[in-house]
Amino acid sequence: MKKILFVFTALLMATASQAQDTYSNYTMTNTTDVIGSARYMGMGGAMGALGADISAMSNNPASLGLFRRNDISISMGGVFQDESPYKTDSYGHYSFDQVGFVSAFPNYDRTSFFNFGVNFQKKADFGHSLVAGNSMLNGLSQAAQLKGLYEYGMTFPTNNNFQYSLPYQANNAYLYDVDVNGTTQRIKSSGYEFNRYTSGNLYGLDFGIAGSIQDRVYLGLDLGVDFLDYESNQHYIEYRDGASGEVEDYDILSNKRVSGSGLNFKLGALFRPIEESPLRIGVAIETPTWYVLSQEDSYYSIASKWNYDGYDETRDTYMYSYKDNAGDYAIYDSPDDNYLEFKLHSPWKFRLSVASTVDTYLAWDVEYEYALYNKATMGYSRADDYDGSSLSMTKDPGMETLTERCINGVHNLRAGVEFKPIPEFAVRFGYNFWSKPMKDNARFDQTVDSKAVDFLLGTDYMNLGATNMFSFGVGYRSGNFYADFAYKYRAQSGDFYAFDDSFQQSGDPSYQQFAANASQSLEPEHVSLDRHAITFTLGFKF
Repeated sequence: MKKILFVFTALLMATASQAQDTYSNYTMTNTTDVIGSARYMGMGGAMGALGADISAMSNNPASLGLFRRNDISISMGGVFQDESPYKTDSYGHYSFDQVGFVSAFPNYDRTSFFNFGVNFQKKADFGHSLVAGNSMLNGLSQAAQLKGLYEYGMTFPTNNNFQYSLPYQANNAYLYDVDVNGTTQRIKSSGYEFNRYTSGNLYGLDFGIAGSIQDRVYLGLDLGVDFLDYESNQHYIEYRDGASGEVEDYDILSNKRVSGSGLNFKLGALFRPIEESPLRIGVAIETPTWYVLSQEDSYYSIASKWNYDGYDETRDTYMYSYKDNAGDYAIYDSPDDNYLEFKLHSPWKFRLSVASTVDTYLAWDVEYEYALYNKATMGYSRADDYDGSSLSMTKDPGMETLTERCINGVHNLRAGVEFKPIPEFAVRFGYNFWSKPMKDNARFDQTVDSKAVDFLLGTDYMNLGATNMFSFGVGYRSGNFYADFAYKYRAQSGDFYAFDDSFQQSGDPSYQQFAANASQSLEPEHVSLDRHAITFTLGFKF
């Protein structure tokens, strides 16, 4: 029996895509970063109660009520990663962070204000180059997981989307061989290489109004419109134990593009409980962002790279003979309808803040936020939503279950301080801590009953750790003009898994034979996601 094998995903269109999952949804919608004006970033985003900065309206729209003059500002800078990027990928990239204005309208005696603000601000930056690899798999294999997912998926005869899945296509390309008796042969892997480059941004356009009552109470409302553009290009290579050593067995090259928009509301309040004191207490609530998103069509090919020349029952390895580029290859194309539209509801967020000033030379702010990322949901248009524009949806229960299994609610504590040795010059410091978003031992279970899973082109996932962020900034005022600069260091790491080994650890001999040791488990690769950012702001008050 001769079978041709090699998976090489190539010739991808620039708009190609793979379907969404719990891990991707978190990556695209989490805002565990501080991006905006340089003053806001320099103080670690802790300005919800201190106010009078346009970027603070995204945390607490009531802070908009503390403006006493009109204000217009623009901010831009750069983002740089610590880890070495893949080949020609760049360490850093340009970042447009914010542009907006505030109009302040006082009453006749200037004891109360009604203010209006519009701000276009980056909420998440997806630019990153990841390199990972493991040369000690001891037989564990992505191919084994795909085999298991194929057999599992074939048990659902009413599953109309399974033919779009990677396990189905890999089976057509003979990624997992069977002998003449129909028994799956041992396919032992010795290692893998993985690289991924992500790009794009999540921007928010905020329309806020806020008013003050006798300089004691401030109330604010914000309508936010988010614009999401996310792209991921990744390449996976798996090596098997060949007759003459390590053999590059197959490649999977994929491109993923998701875009769309969403709508949210933020409601906030600030109070000065003691009339003679500058102490302020702030509370705010942010609704989920109701996203309507699309994943554009993708194209990939599966083609042979080597010939299978038979299997020796006394050996645990294949015998390989390579073909050159002039050889005849078996081509397996992706389905034409590998396209999915979906809806995503990000989590509710609750915020509490305290701030005060000391004369005109010192200001500080401390805040706490809790975001229910474990309650984020995704789904699809209802049957009566003919154009897909409605914010309501039919939920995906499988993805909802996976989210609850894998994702935690996230706690955020941030603090900032601003010191002015002279009225024209300011020095700022900020700190942020975000708790670990992924649960202990979380895994990307692709056996959940979900429409989206059938469109996935990969098996990788990363369990992220807690985040610490440190920032520093300076500012200068001259008349109506001001200029600010900020530097930010964001430290986070994650445990990267190229695939899930649960099938090979299931106790089923047909899967255990893939591993050199039945008790062997896939060890994650510890990945640093540390990055640096700088931001400059120019503004004018009048």
